[in-house]
Amino acid sequence: MMARLAAWGVGLLATLAVPAVLVLVVQLHGAEALLALPPAEKAVLMLGLFLPPALLILAIAGLVQRVELVALRNALLRQSTSFDSKTLATEALIEECRNQTALLQEQVRLAISALSVGQRQVEAAQHAASETRMQRLVTEWDMVTVELSATLAAMWRLVYGWRVPGTEAAELPLPPASELPLRILRMLPADAKEAAQFEVDERFVRQAARYRATFRAFLDRAPDTGPLNRSTFRDMIYGRVDTRLALLPRPNHARVVDPHTLAAE
Repeated sequence: MMARLAAWGVGLLATLAVPAVLVLVVQLHGAEALLALPPAEKAVLMLGLFLPPALLILAIAGLVQRVELVALRNALLRQSTSFDSKTLATEALIEECRNQTALLQEQVRLAISALSVGQRQVEAAQHAASETRMQRLVTEWDMVTVELSATLAAMWRLVYGWRVPGTEAAELPLPPASELPLRILRMLPADAKEAAQFEVDERFVRQAARYRATFRAFLDRAPDTGPLNRSTFRDMIYGRVDTRLALLPRPNHARVVDPHTLAAE
């Protein structure tokens, strides 16, 4: 700014110097003498009057321009330094963001791994629980089949008795446990029409009711889905026997039956 003010001041003085010199020449030699000069001398006079101020103005302009260029160069250097600092800061921020992103990705990977491990643990626990329920159901079914087999044995004794026909001492053996349900199934009516033709002993009806109550109580505790469900047990031989026993009459509880005779002597 000071260089510009100085340049304008010098330029103004140089501009005012030309009219001042002309006035001085006119006062010393007169206007007629000035006008009477040959063209070459007039040109030399004009050159002498205007050339020094012009050169001075050009020199000052050059100096001012040089100062401005130096100032511009310094400003550019400062901007470049500031830009470099900002660039370094931006690169550091980008690197920090990359590190944070990598850290987050690692945390996400660990979280997914932990979730996968948790899911496997849950699946293992569910499988173990399912296995436990299955084992408990199988154990309970084994106990129920023992009770059902005992009831079937009593029903078989009511039909065939304890002794071999025609003898007093020979005991009539029971069929094997695996064949007993099938033997009972074959002697039961297949439908309601056939059941109406049967005259069933009250003791047999009560044993049938006991069998059905035991089997139905187990079915109520059996699951609806899974490898061992209610449909599976209904399709077994014990379930088919239960279906056939449902065709028999209901027990007549008004009749008094000695409990010791529920299985024929």
